[in-house]
Amino acid sequence: MAALVVPVRKVGVRQEGYTRLRPFQRTLDGSTGQTVRSFWMQPASLEETPSLLWGLDPIFLAFAKLYIKDILELKESQQVPGIFFYRGHPIKQVDVLGTVVFVREKENFYSYGVDDSTGVISCTCWKSTAPTEVSSPGTSARHVSSSSKDLDVMMRELYKEESKKAKLDIGDTIRVRGSIKVFRDQREIVASVFYKVEDPKLDIQMARMFDLPYMYRNVYDKPFAIPEHLKDSSAGQTDHHIVTQSHLIMLLSEKVKVFLMENKIHNFYQRELESVDSLIAIASRPVSDFKTIESMESSNSKQIRSIFKEAIQLLLKEGYIFQKDQNREVYQVTDQDKDLHKLTLNIIKEDCRRQKRK
Repeated sequence: MAALVVPVRKVGVRQEGYTRLRPFQRTLDGSTGQTVRSFWMQPASLEETPSLLWGLDPIFLAFAKLYIKDILELKESQQVPGIFFYRGHPIKQVDVLGTVVFVREKENFYSYGVDDSTGVISCTCWKSTAPTEVSSPGTSARHVSSSSKDLDVMMRELYKEESKKAKLDIGDTIRVRGSIKVFRDQREIVASVFYKVEDPKLDIQMARMFDLPYMYRNVYDKPFAIPEHLKDSSAGQTDHHIVTQSHLIMLLSEKVKVFLMENKIHNFYQRELESVDSLIAIASRPVSDFKTIESMESSNSKQIRSIFKEAIQLLLKEGYIFQKDQNREVYQVTDQDKDLHKLTLNIIKEDCRRQKRK
């Protein structure tokens, strides 16, 4: 089979089983059939912006026009549930346009599967509530004016029209704006606004095909920058990556915990940790309050050893690790070493013996 996808009518629109191309998705991997995505890959890990600063990012309060594939891959915030991140930008509301590929109707809402050719996401669209009558049911007929009756009739007619428009069929084009939710471990969009798109000439869909790459290139892919006057003064004046030594020690100790847990390490030497590239990258970050010496190279190596030593001391104080033998520089992981119970028991026995001798 040829490793190419041909868009319908040369404009890339999904119609009755055909697939439209996402902008800049030009080729397919012939061996696996998976789309080769050369643009806009989201990094595996991002440091979250403090939640107090989210409002400074205009994307946070807007409906972000993202591809459905990216919506499904967004990383959820560890600070506030229901908030997601794309390249450091906090996202809580999205705007999608696609084709309805499945319909489920419940008593109070419709569930539409929306496909924009990059992925499929379920959208919960609530039905309109029935209008309340202007005239009270207990009011006698002679007290009800003709204008009230006319208004009730108009409200019922309007409700019928809205109900008809809310009912979409497979193959219809729908636009949904709403918030991202997780229901039964599945990511979905709870719509605040949705409607069927009447686009016989494909003008709206073509405009969006050109609009989204521009938005990604000029807005979404550019990292959110915290204003200079809001940055911590201790973080340095020239480089926002500069941190204090105490903060770096705490950060390194947490990374060491994760490293020991992921690799199931029971015991280690400090020099072994100093050979791990990911840990060295943290320990070698510029420190604003570290005392330098004459040689820059020796200063950097001295800083790394000092940071590692202080981080290990912090883990010792927390009880996460311990030294079985004070004469050796080997450290045992508390959660994974059963000898700690014997060592603790021996210490207690020694203390009890000393008290009896007194």
